[in-house]
Amino acid sequence: MSLRHCHTFKGLGGIAMVLCTAAALASKVGAQTSSFRPYQHKALYLYQFAKYTEWPKENLGDENEPFVLGILGRDPFGKDIDIIQGKPIKGRKLTVKRFAKVQEVTGCQLLFICSSETEQLPQILKALEKSSILTIAETEGFAQQSAMINLVAEQKTAGSQTVSFEINRAAAEKANLKLDTQLLKLAKRVKS
Repeated sequence: MSLRHCHTFKGLGGIAMVLCTAAALASKVGAQTSSFRPYQHKALYLYQFAKYTEWPKENLGDENEPFVLGILGRDPFGKDIDIIQGKPIKGRKLTVKRFAKVQEVTGCQLLFICSSETEQLPQILKALEKSSILTIAETEGFAQQSAMINLVAEQKTAGSQTVSFEINRAAAEKANLKLDTQLLKLAKRVKS
């Protein structure tokens, strides 16, 4: 997505500007003009998804508890996730927790399922189906498997790529999560 393409989203407010900026920066991955690495861009997307999702009050817990982003599997972010660590979400500080297996996943509102877990994806989604956890991955076909958001990297030219996302709205609604309409409008594809 280019900045020129982002101007069509002007009326959509702050989320459009942030996601378009992240997309435009991501499109320059590999170019010397971008100071962000690919997984820093993806971390910024995760942060925006959290900002524009509404959870049931009981899933957020006590006001003093942190907002937890879980990472399940072999973490591709490394220190790049630090770009959002401690940022405010819903009046709480964002904290990152890493989980080796789905049975360990507790107390998080957002879960990034790493590509190392692709073979276990059906079992992971089954284990999480009664929770109000926003599930995100970067695995082909993820949004078609009852998962909620899939990050999609697209090669534009040699050495440059963009990041967009697909949403499975029905899966989010089944988990009692409300995705902002602006987020839905920015998705590359929405499955209802």
